[in-house]
Amino acid sequence: MTKQFYDDFSKLPIAKMAQSIADMTYLFNETKVPTSHYKAQLSKGFEEMVEASVSVSLVNTIFNTLQALQKESPKLFYQAMEFTWSQFELNKKKNILDKDFIQLFNQVEENGLTYYTQNQQETNDNE
Repeated sequence: MTKQFYDDFSKLPIAKMAQSIADMTYLFNETKVPTSHYKAQLSKGFEEMVEASVSVSLVNTIFNTLQALQKESPKLFYQAMEFTWSQFELNKKKNILDKDFIQLFNQVEENGLTYYTQNQQETNDNE
């Protein structure tokens, strides 16, 4: 079996790995990235790297979902967003991803604002 670059690379200390990655990056259209960037990334703990990756994936998923909803029905989407925001401001909750707000947004998006407000009035009248 032929020896690969990776075989030697994986045995390098972090500083030399970082320099090697910077050199490889430069080979792609003379792209310059400081060695210190790679050194900082290679020095991070595994949990920190996974957490960052999960955060990016979560934001991407939320964005794609909202974008799909907006394309499907822009008017209802913006009504649902506006109503959700007004409820958020009214309640002064700090976390916009609170389960109550997600449920509220989904109900308005699925059934429309008029249906939701009528349903809320009926619930309040029964109490």
